[in-house]
Amino acid sequence: MQSVLQFRPSPRTYHPRRPHRKSRAGCLVCKQRRVKCDEVKPSCHRCQKLGFDCSYEPETKDKDSVSVFLASPPDSKAYCMSVDTVTKKINEILQLDSKSGPLPVVQALQHFHHGLTNPALGPKGAQSAMQAKIIQLGFNSPFLLHTIIAAATSHIRHLASDGRVYTFTETYHWQQAITQYSREVTTIGPKNTDSLISACLLLTIRSFSLDEYDPLSSFVFSDDIASLSWLTLQGGLRHLIMATAQWKAGSMWWEVFMKSQNETVDLFEDERPGRVAIHPGLADLCGIDDTTTAETNPYHAPARILTGLLSLERGVRSFASYTGWMGRLLPQFFARLMEKDPPALILLSWWLGLMYGTNMYWVETRARSEITAITWYLGEGWDEFMKFPTECIEDYENACIPG
Repeated sequence: MQSVLQFRPSPRTYHPRRPHRKSRAGCLVCKQRRVKCDEVKPSCHRCQKLGFDCSYEPETKDKDSVSVFLASPPDSKAYCMSVDTVTKKINEILQLDSKSGPLPVVQALQHFHHGLTNPALGPKGAQSAMQAKIIQLGFNSPFLLHTIIAAATSHIRHLASDGRVYTFTETYHWQQAITQYSREVTTIGPKNTDSLISACLLLTIRSFSLDEYDPLSSFVFSDDIASLSWLTLQGGLRHLIMATAQWKAGSMWWEVFMKSQNETVDLFEDERPGRVAIHPGLADLCGIDDTTTAETNPYHAPARILTGLLSLERGVRSFASYTGWMGRLLPQFFARLMEKDPPALILLSWWLGLMYGTNMYWVETRARSEITAITWYLGEGWDEFMKFPTECIEDYENACIPG
């Protein structure tokens, strides 16, 4: 018995865990991915191993000033106290002309965070969640900061009774944004993925918007391909997302895009041949029969995707899905548009009708102007097909009339 007792394991002694503080000083990528960070600077070991852009939040003073600036209403004491630090930081990043001063820029940033409620960028929930993150990115990416300022000033000008006073500021920052973005996009990598995607999304406002309703300025009355650039340039985001896919795990945008993709995968990935899942009237218009494929007919995929979009809830909630249509248009379709082929014009007008209903300030004038131009160009023989986009405009405008 004694020998047996000698080999019996002794009771295990438990020691209370030493008090410790959970660190919140990890890099932004590790925080986004919710993994432990070793906090090595300038680049943590995890980011070095995975090839991600390792960046840390600004020093406490700058970080707190920017956070207070974004979180406080313009008439508050906290906002006024944070403006000096934010102004200094903006001057350092953008090297603005001291004569003009940064005040319009500061106002634009405040408006971008608090004032874009029109909506301007998409559904309110998704828009609010990303605006502050985009601004924080902008303080590390001059080209993105220019883009943010330009987009916000564009909206301010739209709301102002006399928007001309904002034209110079808006034009200057759009020019800087486009020039610097064009340089930056030649060196795509994990360090600039989120900034490039953010800027590309905002640059859509610049290329798509039309300042004044003018159907006669439409591409349908021109032979210059540049007159269609407001649409042809929209495929850039799709190519950018494909080019940055290898760094998706560290991107703040990946969850947004994956959510949208999961919700619309049946719309955009349906490659079945024939007329299945295509509006019968559109199929007849486009010459689609039971053997037609995307390879044999440039209207096959656009007509099928458009048919799916018609079944979605109308309005801003479907904005991301609507924009997916223009991102998938191919050169063959653009060529048919420039040839003024009726099926191409009608498909585009139906899509513009859906876009008009999103109530985006930078969409409405373009959509209404192009729909009117297409209606004029086609003439009375196509009234039946132009009924849908025309009613989209009329229905929305009637809904906006009180009473």
